[in-house]
Amino acid sequence: MVNENDIRTRAYFHFENRTGKRWQDPDANWSQAEAEERAWATARASDISGELFTYRPLSQMIPMLVIPSIDQKVAKGVISAASLPIELKQLQILWPPSASPVVQVNGEVQMTVEGIARRDLKPGDPVYTTDIVPGSEHLVPPTINEAPVAYLLLFSSFMDLRVYFDFSPNAPDWTPETQRKPPYELQEFAARSNFIQANPPEILLTRLKQLGWPPSPTYYPSLIQTMAHPGGDTPEMIASTIVAIHGAQYWTRRIALWSELRIFSTRTPYIRKAVEEYLEGDYVSAIYVAVPQFEGIINDYVRSSGGAVASRFRDTLSEFERLIESRKVLLFPRFALNLVIDFIDSGSFWNNTSTIADPRQQINRHGIAHGVFTGFETQELALKFLILLDCVALILLQDQLIRGVLN
Repeated sequence: MVNENDIRTRAYFHFENRTGKRWQDPDANWSQAEAEERAWATARASDISGELFTYRPLSQMIPMLVIPSIDQKVAKGVISAASLPIELKQLQILWPPSASPVVQVNGEVQMTVEGIARRDLKPGDPVYTTDIVPGSEHLVPPTINEAPVAYLLLFSSFMDLRVYFDFSPNAPDWTPETQRKPPYELQEFAARSNFIQANPPEILLTRLKQLGWPPSPTYYPSLIQTMAHPGGDTPEMIASTIVAIHGAQYWTRRIALWSELRIFSTRTPYIRKAVEEYLEGDYVSAIYVAVPQFEGIINDYVRSSGGAVASRFRDTLSEFERLIESRKVLLFPRFALNLVIDFIDSGSFWNNTSTIADPRQQINRHGIAHGVFTGFETQELALKFLILLDCVALILLQDQLIRGVLN
């Protein structure tokens, strides 16, 4: 959220640096400086340029280069057709200036990282992340026949995408002296990998599903760390931690991304309205707006993807899952897709209204649509539906990206 003290502090220096006057000066336009800082703070809170620089290049490169390369690898027996879709954990595309692009997938990816060593190292010595000074790591640009080439490098880890790219070596005025070596978050990658390995998402998400919480990558690392403390594994503490993680700043950025990329198509205003009502504390309205949208979102997407919309929603949901798994690649683990689909399918959404014992913990679509329930207006229940929308958005985003139809 926008912090008032931060705004006033930044406005103070903003005004003095720009005018050479102190804000107490009777002629100083302090209100203008404060208003400008407030506008900039709001823009920073909803800045999604990093995500767009990740998704939009991939939406061009994957269908144009990666999918045809996967087809070739299957034809040559390098990849088994039975293993499709493959989980794309690493991807590197190389563009030689006068040859066809080279696509490297997962174990084929070769990369070099350089950094400042903490101790003397000899050729052949094993090197660990703790041997490198944090922040000194840089990605060494790839080469073909010892000549630097344009490249795009992707890492995918539990629904988290990182992209590095540099196309300048193919520019007419490029010289080796201008070659860029981007910072590489080696320590962060290693810590995240070790953390996920020590705390498998499947185990965490199964535990949370028992408490009615949808799967989400946002639980790492804050929720895990909380749950490891004495008393942190209680349903109440888990709920309060998840509420804290998904604050106004988080949802502001999500709405900005969904709107820019039209992830929910014509339903975006309804999703935005549900989030706004949640942030204002009107949990009844948030739930009433959000719950009916799930069926429409899935139906719309199946229809737009060339699938068959069935009379029974559960059949359409199966068709949705089939369409996603019919792609050649996935940008997140298959188990994450299965968990989201299972949460929608086996959750309370489609249960008979008579089976809902406590509407503060679970409700169904029919009961909401027909005004059956009262006493369900809890922050926890409203947030569960918003997080599930967030999960569905991740699936839609990656599928649109792979199909090359991202807005």
